[in-house]
Amino acid sequence: MKNHYTTYVVAILFACTLFSTSCSKDPAASILPVNTTQTLLNANGFLAFQDQAAFQAYVEKFQKNPTDPSILRDIQFLESQSTELRKLDSLTLTQLAETGDLTGFEHMLKLVGDGDDKSLQPIVDDPILSRLINKDGLIQIGELVYQVNPSKVFQIRIVDFERNKATFLASPEKVTQATVYQSQPATAIKITTSKMLNRTESNSVTYENPGQGTCRFTAEVYMLDLGFYRKLAVRVKHEWRQRFWFTYYWGNSSAAMSMEGDINFLEYYTPFSKHYSATTQDDYKIETVIDETFNYVPLNWATNVGTAICRGRNGLTYSLNF
Repeated sequence: MKNHYTTYVVAILFACTLFSTSCSKDPAASILPVNTTQTLLNANGFLAFQDQAAFQAYVEKFQKNPTDPSILRDIQFLESQSTELRKLDSLTLTQLAETGDLTGFEHMLKLVGDGDDKSLQPIVDDPILSRLINKDGLIQIGELVYQVNPSKVFQIRIVDFERNKATFLASPEKVTQATVYQSQPATAIKITTSKMLNRTESNSVTYENPGQGTCRFTAEVYMLDLGFYRKLAVRVKHEWRQRFWFTYYWGNSSAAMSMEGDINFLEYYTPFSKHYSATTQDDYKIETVIDETFNYVPLNWATNVGTAICRGRNGLTYSLNF
C-alpha cells in the first residue's frame, strides 16, 4: 500500500470537510486583513455568543455561506478543532494510533473500535461545529461555557470558568461548579417511545480493491444532542483499511458518492417529512464525506428511507439502503 501516512492524515480530518454543496477550500485559508470591528473571539480563546438564539442563527448562516466575510473575520484567529487537526504531521498521528496515548490531544481525538476495526477520529466530527469550537473543546453561549469531551459535555458559568480555568481544562469533573449535560430521554417529554437522543442507524458494505486492500462504504442517519447543539443529519463515507506496522486502522479514502431519500420524524405527535439529496465527485479531494443537516431538529425520528450510492475504488458501483 502506497502513501500510508498521507492517507491516514485524511482519515482523521473528515470532520473538516464541508458539505458537498460548498467549496472544497477551507474558508479559514483566506485570511482577512486585521479589522478593528469586534468579533466573537474572546480573551479566553473561544467564541462567545450572546444567547442560544444568536448561536443557532450563526450556525444556520454558516451552513448557507461558510465564506461570509463576517464569519471569516470571527474565526480567522480561532484555534479551532479542525484547524489544529490539520497541523498534525504523519509521524505524530502514527504514534498516537499505535500507542493509544492521546495525552495532549484528548480534547480533539478519540480512538474508536477494537482490533482491526480501530480508527482515530475527531471528537467533534461535525463540519460546522468543528470550526466553531476551539482546540480545548470550548465554546460560550450566554453565561455558560461548554466543553465537549469524548463521551459527555461539561457546562460551567463563565465567571466560575475564569476562577477555575486551569483545573477545568485539565479535569472538569473536579470543578464543583461544573455539571454534566445529560441528553433528555424522549419518554420524559411524553413521547410514547423508549428511544433516546444521540441515536445512530447505519448500513455498510465492504469490498476488495486490488492493490489497495479492503474498503468500506457506510451510510448513516443520526441525531446528535450536545445540549447547546442539536442536529438531525444523514451522512455517507468511504474508508480504506490501512496497515501501520502490525495494526490495521480504518481511514477515509476518496470515492464518488451520492445519497437521496426521505426522513420522517415526530414532534409532539405531529409527523414531519423531509427530502434530501447530495453528491460528491471522485476528484481525489478530501471530500469523502457527505453530511446533510436538517435545521428543523425533532425530539425523535420515526423512520428514514434513503439510498446511498458509491463508485468504489475498484470501479464497481455499490448501493445501500438506510
